[in-house]
Amino acid sequence: MSTKYASFERLVLRAANVFGRVLGRPSEALLSQLAAKDRRGGTSPPDSPLVRASHHIQLGQAAFASGAYGEALHHFGEALNGAPEAPWAWHGRGDALQLSGQHEAALAAYEQATRFNTECGLHHAGRANSLGSLGQAEAAEKAWAEALKLDPSLTWMREGSKND
Repeated sequence: MSTKYASFERLVLRAANVFGRVLGRPSEALLSQLAAKDRRGGTSPPDSPLVRASHHIQLGQAAFASGAYGEALHHFGEALNGAPEAPWAWHGRGDALQLSGQHEAALAAYEQATRFNTECGLHHAGRANSLGSLGQAEAAEKAWAEALKLDPSLTWMREGSKND
């Protein structure tokens, strides 16, 4: 990539920051894409399916953290298009669906996450929360037992879900 285009990308990023201050905060996804494009020498999205999936998982997590669940679902879906066995894309999808009130779809996503990474307590905890939201108390207890067996530190998450 020529320095002329790299300079242009930096200029666009700076302009987005200035306009963001004047007109409101720019989209985190846009800023992430521009910054990533600059770091990778103009390749956006990256060429490797796994790198592309990782990129979309990061964008999905940022969107989720800001409460943009629809945008998060889009990015987790894009990650899964390139890497259908990515447990964190499934988990992120489950989180966004759960907080959007789509508990059955969230459960299916968490089940996929646990399928591709059986040893992660957090995936089982998400599954337990979805089961609880669906009124399946016995199954939720079993999922919680598995989650806590794998990661005893998740007690905070369970206590938080009981207060909801």
